[in-house]
Amino acid sequence: MAEREHSIYFDPGKCIACVACAQACPTHAVRVREGMARLKPELCIDCGACIDACRYDAARARTSTPADLRRFKYTVAIPSMTFYAQFGREVMPEQILHALTHVGFDAFYDMSWMVEMVAGATDAWISECRGPWPRISVTCPAIVRLIQIRYPDLLDHLVPIETPRELAAKLLRRKLVAELRLQPEEVGIFFVTQCTAIMNSILAPVGLDQSYLDGAFGINELYGPVLKALSHGEPAERELGALAASESVSRAGLMWAMSGGEISGMRNANTMTVSGVREVMGTFDRIESGKYRNVDFIEAYVCPGGCVSGCLVIEERYIAQRTVQQIGRRLRGQNSVKEEKIRGLLRDHFFAMEDEIKARPVHAIPRDLRQAIAWKRERSALLDRLPRKDCGACGAPDCGTHAEDCLSGESSEDGCVFVRIANLEKTPAETRGNER
Repeated sequence: MAEREHSIYFDPGKCIACVACAQACPTHAVRVREGMARLKPELCIDCGACIDACRYDAARARTSTPADLRRFKYTVAIPSMTFYAQFGREVMPEQILHALTHVGFDAFYDMSWMVEMVAGATDAWISECRGPWPRISVTCPAIVRLIQIRYPDLLDHLVPIETPRELAAKLLRRKLVAELRLQPEEVGIFFVTQCTAIMNSILAPVGLDQSYLDGAFGINELYGPVLKALSHGEPAERELGALAASESVSRAGLMWAMSGGEISGMRNANTMTVSGVREVMGTFDRIESGKYRNVDFIEAYVCPGGCVSGCLVIEERYIAQRTVQQIGRRLRGQNSVKEEKIRGLLRDHFFAMEDEIKARPVHAIPRDLRQAIAWKRERSALLDRLPRKDCGACGAPDCGTHAEDCLSGESSEDGCVFVRIANLEKTPAETRGNER
């Protein structure tokens, strides 16, 4: 399988081989070998769990740099809805948008209305869909990766509607090329992201041949410069920004910063929200067993509470949720996007993904039934010889994963420290027995 680029890497100068990242990874994509954490690219979904778990700042996000901005004649920042939740309830979205032009970007673009349009398009598409049920949101790219790797039977459940960030970048590039008389490659469009999964969706997109975005900066990287720009703004400018925000930002779009926000903009009430990778995996297990067929749509996020708890945010999750709610109440009641317009764009395939989302199965279990049964028996026998302590000392997150690594030839049984000690203790006893 071809190795794809990931947005997570490990700093060898900071990694102490503590295995916390390996044990936190929901897809068992991290191993500790030769004193260093290493990524198994075919298993990684770029969820950022390893970044949250690492106490030594060794698990890092691969994001864009100021040098990337200099490659373009004109640069634009598109912030996620979560970015608006980082500066407190008194700072309105438009003020944050204007501050981005003081930290290195030529312009900004608010995608909250595109977010609201995608919610309407999803609602309309589901109303004409015949199943399978439930349909699953593609908003969280880590969820899509998880389904590709662990739940390929659920691929048909994914809603084939492109994400707001890609649609916004696609339209924006066309608009700027026409207005500024630039070549498409001279315009750089960068996302301000709350997580590594979105960065990876730009590096290695799913449903697209190539992303319409040129890169992404973490919220944690831009927070300080933007906060400084906000504090140095003139009072009149700050008031003007707050007034403009109440006119231009979509309240429904803003709600996408937290779980439940996507379905809050839909008329279909037969929906549910699940967040947190363990809870999501439990839900997907139940869907595979035939549960939730009476649910039309599931909004799923790997991060607890949705995007507000992404691995690249600054503000604490519950404070950010409260900020979103308070800013939402301050936004004036704009007219929603017309349903007939959305349905027309849906018929014209404006929202449609360009490519099919395909499975990326990586399980070591053979496809042949006899071989699969033999493999499971061998794994079970090997697991019985292991201590089942799940200590991680072997470099794998647990004994079951270590057994699979042994069967695939990536490790050996005595890679387990307890097996090695038992073997060392056994050798002198056997030697004394032979001497007698």
